[in-house]
Amino acid sequence: MSEIKAMTVSLSANLPPARLDALTRDLARDLARTGAVRAAPAEAPTGAGERGVASKIGELVLEALGGAGVKVAAEAAKSITEVLKAYLLREKSLKFVLKQPDGTIIEIDAKNVSVDTIAAVLATAGLAKA
Repeated sequence: MSEIKAMTVSLSANLPPARLDALTRDLARDLARTGAVRAAPAEAPTGAGERGVASKIGELVLEALGGAGVKVAAEAAKSITEVLKAYLLREKSLKFVLKQPDGTIIEIDAKNVSVDTIAAVLATAGLAKA
């Protein structure tokens, strides 16, 4: 059984923290709807006396959902790219910073978002086949 590889996605924008948090949660929902990845808020340690699990504002964890092969990877990359593009159109100051399992960091903003960029990121992170 192979280990599940996860990638973190950090969002930054010129927004109040509450709006960035809402945008991050919306993005997680929309990415999950693609069927290509599981997206969930990254967990943050809770303080003394706090209950439950806190999440880091503006940070998601992505994990691949089944499927293999070039066609599946291309379709996943296209779906994810379309979601990211929609968010970049909605919020012009938005930037995504993707941290791959090996520590490689890739930044995506309105100037450099493309299917090829996303496909390369997913493939090198082990979330899709190249």
